[in-house]
Amino acid sequence: MGADHHQLSSTRCFCNALRRASRAVSRLYNEEFRSVGLRTTQYSLLRVVARIGQIRQGDLSGLVSLDETTLTRNLRPLVDAGWIAVRSGDDRREKLVTITAAGTAKLAKARPAWKRAQARMHALLPEATRRDLMAALMEVAQLTAEA
Repeated sequence: MGADHHQLSSTRCFCNALRRASRAVSRLYNEEFRSVGLRTTQYSLLRVVARIGQIRQGDLSGLVSLDETTLTRNLRPLVDAGWIAVRSGDDRREKLVTITAAGTAKLAKARPAWKRAQARMHALLPEATRRDLMAALMEVAQLTAEA
């Protein structure tokens, strides 16, 4: 088989193209986060909870576009590490999520890794491409959420 066979094939499927790009970008960010013992998904959740403050798990699920089962699975290692706390709300079925002091410290330690990953992406993509891509991705997320 020639080298051409191993080239990435193009796709006409939006989902496959977005997933391929997402996996590639996630790999780049995960390379940087590995030095601080985090994954991109974990950093993102810590950032959102730190920015928002205490939040109901159901609301967090909608905010990060994850179903509750996936969110629970992604929160578990953060809770186990002591970076996130989950407690019952007024209604026992309600779960409230907050970042802990250890989580805030972990986030601060991870910030330089995030900055390195951002710089790598900025170096890869021309400014106009970055701007257009970010606008398009936000529009896709909004329009598909409304559909």
